[in-house]
Amino acid sequence: MSRSRPRAITSHRLFPTATLVVPESERADYAHVTLETVTIPDEVTGVSAVRNWILAHFTEGAIVMLDDDITACVCMVSLRCRKLSTDETLAMLENSVYCARGAGARLFGWHQRSDPRLLQRNDPFGVHHWVGGAVGVVRDASGGVPRWDELLKCKCDIDATLEELMINRLVFNEARFCFVQERDKNLGGNSLFRSADRIAAEKRYLKRKWKAHIRFESYQSQDKTAIDVHRRQSFSLDA
Repeated sequence: MSRSRPRAITSHRLFPTATLVVPESERADYAHVTLETVTIPDEVTGVSAVRNWILAHFTEGAIVMLDDDITACVCMVSLRCRKLSTDETLAMLENSVYCARGAGARLFGWHQRSDPRLLQRNDPFGVHHWVGGAVGVVRDASGGVPRWDELLKCKCDIDATLEELMINRLVFNEARFCFVQERDKNLGGNSLFRSADRIAAEKRYLKRKWKAHIRFESYQSQDKTAIDVHRRQSFSLDA
């Protein structure tokens, strides 16, 4: 997925067999990118609308939607963190699809930060964490898929995660791997719609919608969003 970043796109180097999705008016700008290209109408704008369009027009049983600024896939369970090769990354994607389907999850993703200190090695998978950046979808038995709220352009993946947790109960998160990307630092793309006022409005919208299930915090001058949807029973080893 790319928009207004023909010279800054990096994901195609790691995913040489992917399909590039760009606006119709920008197809010529991306001619140098050696991927199969599919265009979307120019009026389909924002991550939510583009994700919904992709899921409506691609019929595969599993689809992984990738941001255009991914530079590496990092494995965090080795003795030292290392970057996966292209072949290893594609194999890991396939394995994640099998795991998500086996768990009964329609939505899946990976760790958000390539920091091994954040990985609990005795708990490498999650079922209630939000996904974003690289987002996977598995169709259910009836062909159903998650739906993104097109009123949102900045906090849409968090909202879609909560929606799926409430409807389908599980979102599979493969915490052993992380995709490295710029995250809100590039021009173009979703930055065309991002502003302080827009983000503040979306936070208010999400708080009204999800109430206690979502929290907005600030840490070291950075915004942090957390979701609270428990999917594990508490237990005690006390006699």
